[in-house]
Amino acid sequence: MERLGLTVPEAAALSSLGQTSLYKAIREGRLRIRKYGTRTIITRADLTSFLENLPNKTEQPER
Repeated sequence: MERLGLTVPEAAALSSLGQTSLYKAIREGRLRIRKYGTRTIITRADLTSFLENLPNKTEQPER
């Protein structure tokens, strides 16, 4: 069974992003977290939503 909640290191490994990048997104309010005591939990749904809302880079910049 897949776990619904992830730690920051688990979310970083699953998303191929660094922990520092995730903590920055959390500080900026772009990635939602849940707290249980001292534990920081990121739901899979919140991680997916964060990743889906990253800028889409499909076009080359004009020169």
